[in-house]
Amino acid sequence: MEPIPEEMVKRTWLEVAGFSPRRANIEIMKIGKNQPELLAFMVELIKKVDQEVNEPGFSTFFVVYRIFQKAQGKIKKISTEEITKCYEYNKSLMEKLEESHENFFDRVTSIEISRQPHVVRYIVDALMEEEESEDTLSLTEEQKNFLFLLLKTVIDVLDQKCMESSE
Repeated sequence: MEPIPEEMVKRTWLEVAGFSPRRANIEIMKIGKNQPELLAFMVELIKKVDQEVNEPGFSTFFVVYRIFQKAQGKIKKISTEEITKCYEYNKSLMEKLEESHENFFDRVTSIEISRQPHVVRYIVDALMEEEESEDTLSLTEEQKNFLFLLLKTVIDVLDQKCMESSE
């Protein structure tokens, strides 16, 4: 799959931001129907962290899924095995990155770690925005790293499935 254009990422984020809670709920139910393993992965792992991480993590997941849905249309079902393999790979990659530098997000943006750089930039910006917003709780570096790991895994498995669909 070709990199998703930055303009499509921005348009999709703005579209989702305009969803009513009812519409967002309907769309999440559709994700559960079309990608039950991916939704279960996000729900299960995000429950393991503090409550303030749930909302920004899940809303960013929803935007990422919509970006790929807009770019590809129908996406083949993703298996638990595919998600687990990708998650373990990304976890290993992040451990290596954490050993090499102080500020994680500076490292992430300075290297190519995905075939979808604009989508990765969106999640980095979304996580950094939490830090800059005065009316929300600031996420710790550890919470941001964990959310990044989850969301990068989502990006990678969606990208892989979209590539398979294009072949």
